[in-house]
Amino acid sequence: MKIIKRHFSDSFILLMAISIFLVNCGGNDNTASPPPPPPPASTTQSPAKTGGATISGKVNFTGTPPRQRTINFGAELQCAKLHPGKVKNDRVVINENNTLKWTLVHIVGIVGENFDPPAEQVIMNQVGCLFTPHAAAVMAEQPVEFRNSDPVLHNVRATVEKGKSFNVAKQKGESHIHTFKSPQIGIPIKCDVHPWMLGVVHVLPHPFFAITDENGSFKIENVPPGSYKIEAWHERLGTQQLEVTIKAGEAKNIDLTFTG
Repeated sequence: MKIIKRHFSDSFILLMAISIFLVNCGGNDNTASPPPPPPPASTTQSPAKTGGATISGKVNFTGTPPRQRTINFGAELQCAKLHPGKVKNDRVVINENNTLKWTLVHIVGIVGENFDPPAEQVIMNQVGCLFTPHAAAVMAEQPVEFRNSDPVLHNVRATVEKGKSFNVAKQKGESHIHTFKSPQIGIPIKCDVHPWMLGVVHVLPHPFFAITDENGSFKIENVPPGSYKIEAWHERLGTQQLEVTIKAGEAKNIDLTFTG
């Protein structure tokens, strides 16, 4: 009988010890740390949800066109061999229909909302010892990839008014990705190795912009309704502006004209 009582007493003491151990080691769910709060909702809005209006048109040129010089490749025979014939400087390109290529058309100023920059990279390639495309436009914080597809050494120099300028050398097949932090129209892009290589990057605070093509055409989509100042910016010819009022869902056609 004494043996049974002693066994019961030992078992009771063991159970009490296990209970105390569990409590002290976090067995109480009430002492667990609360889950982290969810991330704040984005205050920006996708351009696809802002309106649906469209502004399109052409950038024309009248008068005497500036002289489009032929590029002198000099001793860079590797660059010359990349082209079957003579190559014109592409800073002023007047199309066959008397329109301008490589012209930025954009809404001036802030459009009243904040917009997420696209994650997709815009590519500016060094090919044929030229910057291709000659002009590119991105939103602030959107990455730009500068590639070298030529069999020669190139560098890319960009000088910005705000933020970080850079100068990067690249061999064939190499690239450099840069994110421009602040809006700036007309950032010059240069290759110091080949001084005729010039390009331009435009950085804007919103997605309402376009670069004119080989027909001088542009198209700006998903514009919120309102009254805006539309600007055509050209690196050699300056700017032209036009006031536009557009309704939700409207498609408006406008032309801007530079005179030589």
